[in-house]
Amino acid sequence: MQDRLIAEADALTPDNPFTVHTLDASHAGFIHRSDEVVRVLTGGPATR
Repeated sequence: MQDRLIAEADALTPDNPFTVHTLDASHAGFIHRSDEVVRVLTGGPATR
């Protein structure tokens, strides 16, 4: 469902598409994979 919504939004704003990052995690991934979330949000390497 989320892929479809992103695709529809991108079609409406082709000059401003979403950047999508995928983590191999459940809905609580930001807790269990916090280092990967930090890397995605900052654009750099994460440290623990």
